[in-house]
Amino acid sequence: ARRPPQAASAIASTAPSRAQPNDPPPLRFWHLTDAHLNLWHKARGDVRDMCRTPTTDASRRPGPFGHFNCDPSRSFATLALQHRAEVEPAPAFILMGGDVFGHVPPNHEDSPSVRASHRALAELLSARLPGVPVLPVLGNHDTMPYFVSGAHPAGAEVLADLASLYRRSLPATATESLSRRGYYSCEL
Repeated sequence: ARRPPQAASAIASTAPSRAQPNDPPPLRFWHLTDAHLNLWHKARGDVRDMCRTPTTDASRRPGPFGHFNCDPSRSFATLALQHRAEVEPAPAFILMGGDVFGHVPPNHEDSPSVRASHRALAELLSARLPGVPVLPVLGNHDTMPYFVSGAHPAGAEVLADLASLYRRSLPATATESLSRRGYYSCEL
């Protein structure tokens, strides 16, 4: 079947234009979201329980690269960042879209575990891309209990820790706002 002429012209009009000699270079950045990092991921975990509990049934375990029912381990996140850096090794900044904390075993559903997940991802990003600013955005899995603000004592702890992790990337006013209210604004 042939494409109607109006469809061909619509496709042509959305194609990127060629760069001109005086054009500024394109702004390249990473947008990472919903990492759902599970620092307690079990290689012998049951995929029917998001790899949170062990199983003796080998058919219910994740493969070498995990399983779509299970949140990624730290080692898998490291591998994913390595491959992403091969595609774009020098982003201007990283927009971290939230939900860093994963679906973890019940004994790790607490504020220290949420903070540990944030620290782990911050360390991975810093090791892979030192000096690249990271702009964190909160998701519903980024505080404990979920969905709380800085007004809740546990939420305040997580927000303060998150703000301290990225204080080098954010102006002082943004860091203060993030730690107290859970949001901020800043110019890039």
